[in-house]
Amino acid sequence: MKSTQKQGGQLPLVLFLVFISLVLIIVFTSFGSVKIDAKDVLLSLIGRQENQIYKNLILNIRLPRVIGTFLVGAILAVSGNVLQLLVQNPLADPYMLGISSGASFGAVLYTALNSIYGFTLFLGLEGFSFLFAILSTFIVLIIARQGRKLPILSLILSGVIVSFLFNSFTTLFTVMYWKNLIHVNLWLMGSTGNLAWNSNLKLLIILLVQFFIVLIFSKELNVLAMGEEMAVYSGLNPESIKMLLILTTVLSVSFTVSQVGIIGFVGLIIPHIVRMIKGPYSFISNLHSIFFGGIFLMFADFIARTLFAPTELPIGVVTSIVGAPIFIYVMRRKERL
Repeated sequence: MKSTQKQGGQLPLVLFLVFISLVLIIVFTSFGSVKIDAKDVLLSLIGRQENQIYKNLILNIRLPRVIGTFLVGAILAVSGNVLQLLVQNPLADPYMLGISSGASFGAVLYTALNSIYGFTLFLGLEGFSFLFAILSTFIVLIIARQGRKLPILSLILSGVIVSFLFNSFTTLFTVMYWKNLIHVNLWLMGSTGNLAWNSNLKLLIILLVQFFIVLIFSKELNVLAMGEEMAVYSGLNPESIKMLLILTTVLSVSFTVSQVGIIGFVGLIIPHIVRMIKGPYSFISNLHSIFFGGIFLMFADFIARTLFAPTELPIGVVTSIVGAPIFIYVMRRKERL
């Protein structure tokens, strides 16, 4: 009964966050190398825009980027929140399972094979990145697994080891072929500039499936967040639930990284802020992580596009510069509390 009241009481705030998100999407779409009035953005959205240049710029370039940025931020924030609840570790983020290191190596390997050795690879950079992100996580799970169990400490340590291994290979290739791999470094630092409507549709489907699975297992995740012993005492099978949630997170983050590169701190700091404001309850914290994560990354993308315009900063650099002080403040505030 209390849980139902809790979820129902969130409706006004959720509606407010939806409204704020829509307003910010319109506002951020109007900014760029060419300033466009918000009125022209609205006219394009309702099909009343007569200026075809503005219409094309808004609907085919800026709007898909801004909406895609929101979706990426939402996926990373939800993934970070799920992992932090799952492993009971405030330093957990979507990349703790070796996803980012595997994706980075896949991108560098593809670029080296394609530009240096002339191999024509049908998967493309995004496909290689996704494939190696999955591969690195698969290796982490194999190393961490002890019989039928997947201990949290072993999972974290295995993630660190595999990340170091793939990062070493990435560094090796970068040092050996740095002249041919300069452009891929920009991708590795994160960029939402190539997001289009087709990739946004995939990101939306991933976010909906991810949230649906998390919603179904929200009660189990609440119990797991209190420890595996509590889960066993409650009659749950912690290993199967843990594996399902981890695999859901891995697939979601791997595809996201393959599209936009490595964007740090979103999945680390946003869940902290959300749980400080709304509490640790799984459904509520994941629901609000969608909006907080999306809005945060839209702001970061706005800074990346406009701060040194027409030069564009990698969005991963912006999230790190902005996210690090916020994370320090959040941690110090929690210590005082």
